[in-house]
Amino acid sequence: MDATVRYILLGTVRALRGDTELNLGPPKRLALFSLLLLRAPGPVSLNDAVDVLWPDEPPASAVNVVHRHIGSLRKILEPGLHSRTNAEHLARAANGYRLLVDASASDLLRFRDLRAQAQLAVKAGDPEQAAHDFTAALRLWRSPVVADGTSVAQHPVFTSVGHEFVATVKEATDVVLASAPALTEDVLSALRGAVERHPFDEALHSRIITALAATGRQAEALRQFETIRRTLADELGVEPGVELRAAHHRLLRRKLSAEADRPAARPDAAGGRAHLPPDSVPFVGRQEALNQGLRLTPPDDGSESPASIVALCGMAGVGKTTLAVHWAHRTAERFPDGQLYVDLQGYHSSQPPLDPCQAMSALLDALGFPRDRTAGAAALNSAYLSALAGRRLLIVLDDAQDCEQVRPLLPAAPGCLAIVTSRRRLEGLTVTHNAQIITLNAMTRQESLQFLERRLGTDRVKAERASAEEVVDLCGGLPLALAVAGARALSRPRFPLASLASQLRDGLVALSSQDARTDARSAFRRSYEALSTAAATLFRLISLHPSCEITPKAAASLAGTDLRATLEHLSELADHHLLVELIPGRYTCHDLLRAFAAELSTVLDTSHARSQARARMIEHYLYSAEAATAVLAPQRGTVDLPPPRPGVRPQEFSCPAEAAEWIVAERYLLPALAKEVRHHPRGESLQRQLTSTLHSSLRPDGG
Repeated sequence: MDATVRYILLGTVRALRGDTELNLGPPKRLALFSLLLLRAPGPVSLNDAVDVLWPDEPPASAVNVVHRHIGSLRKILEPGLHSRTNAEHLARAANGYRLLVDASASDLLRFRDLRAQAQLAVKAGDPEQAAHDFTAALRLWRSPVVADGTSVAQHPVFTSVGHEFVATVKEATDVVLASAPALTEDVLSALRGAVERHPFDEALHSRIITALAATGRQAEALRQFETIRRTLADELGVEPGVELRAAHHRLLRRKLSAEADRPAARPDAAGGRAHLPPDSVPFVGRQEALNQGLRLTPPDDGSESPASIVALCGMAGVGKTTLAVHWAHRTAERFPDGQLYVDLQGYHSSQPPLDPCQAMSALLDALGFPRDRTAGAAALNSAYLSALAGRRLLIVLDDAQDCEQVRPLLPAAPGCLAIVTSRRRLEGLTVTHNAQIITLNAMTRQESLQFLERRLGTDRVKAERASAEEVVDLCGGLPLALAVAGARALSRPRFPLASLASQLRDGLVALSSQDARTDARSAFRRSYEALSTAAATLFRLISLHPSCEITPKAAASLAGTDLRATLEHLSELADHHLLVELIPGRYTCHDLLRAFAAELSTVLDTSHARSQARARMIEHYLYSAEAATAVLAPQRGTVDLPPPRPGVRPQEFSCPAEAAEWIVAERYLLPALAKEVRHHPRGESLQRQLTSTLHSSLRPDGG
């Protein structure tokens, strides 16, 4: 490949050999070349080319036109080429063509490489290097619209790349302001360019305000806020959102702080100590939960609002710590006396949970508060309360084991915020401290794809969209699983995502890691080991249930326990977020947790115990279906069924409405069970009865 040929896509599309610009031809050919360059080094299929070049109805000759343009482009790029099989610039690919180019020749690929390097530098704890890589990437962008000047400039396949610029500007600004303020002017220039194309993007405006304030231009920052506030009101009829208002509040406080004659701080004051872990850059999704948290954050208006306690709860690996730390960074400036973090080690892979006294000692040290290290628990608690009194603090209490571990650590001073994360529901804190609970569920498919794109690059994910979607589906929207899968794909850049999806179909094996902190199975095991024996048994047996939903009586039949005890065990599993009660009386289990439970059951439950559990489950649905049919169609007559085995707890129905509701809820499960009946140990005759009853219950007339 001729190394002197360079390609420019970030702005007006150009190709240069040395200093000579190549004439790429008419608009359709230029658009096709833009598409090839955009997808490089991946392929462009003929179907994609036709869809992009003719957004409406393509002519019958469309494919031939594409072929002719490809031939012309080959002559332009390689004028001495005698055979297309020897092409070094534009080659055939499966059902299409591929432009052979790398980051040394394409400004877009170089931009993406620099962005990826910056993201890796952030993860490696080198934000200064990340800031330089981010700003180097931004300098390559001559315009945030790709394919400008072509006939398809506004096609989504091109404009979507402009969103990469906007996302990178935001990432770069956050890193630069935190770690490399000397580069603030670079990101300000990029921010202004981005906001010209996206005038209603409040996140861009809030970063402009913050960057201007950081460089001492408070008046200009205030004008920026007033301009976007008026624009939003006049054009959209809305007020600024949470992020933009927060930037405005920080600006006002900075202005007042600079003007006020503030007294010297007490020698034992926190002095604005910041002890938060690094923020996740880039942070993906979770907008609803984050907005809920921001609404619960005490206002920064000088009011004496009470301390706010928020428990961020959810299953292992769902991203609680990442969200808590991001939320804390977003609101840090509201807490001038300090932002503190302590890992309570509730479910640590190798360390025992912190005793509250250990946690108090760590927080006092972070505050720089003098204390007697030989003092007992009472004296330590008194010192801790004195240190917190009268201060506006943000405290992140991460990975709490239970309510009792947390209660002694909660601040009471007005304007404070405590963010507690836990795998438990921590409902007790709502009773004793008026805490608000935010339950963090799995990511949506769109958030998961965005998560994967940020790690692997938009190009790779788009090139294998179907496989990427299968990967995120198999990861079940769990950030830990997505991160492990993404790391595996990143370490094997030449492997297709289809191979990763194939591995994930085999279950948790593909998500295994030698690092206990990132191994999904280890994370789940620490939750499982906190259960009582009976709840742990029920958790394992639920993997035998063929549906993703289970009722208390079905669970009781599966485990062979009485209903009252089963309800307690279900409540315990839900408390540990190993089950979720989505609607009253119906529990569901995350697919990866079900896979983990199945592994445990295979190892820990005997084949006899598993066989008996399956038989009780089948009989539960048999007798429940028969009871529903008897209520819905009493004219049908009764079926002579043998007595259920001990431990079976059928559903009971007091009226046709209850029976019909149960039939509707189980309409997908019952036919599957009718096929499973052949495994029942009571013989062929009973199998026919089971099948007949199950099918009868599903008929509209019950007969």
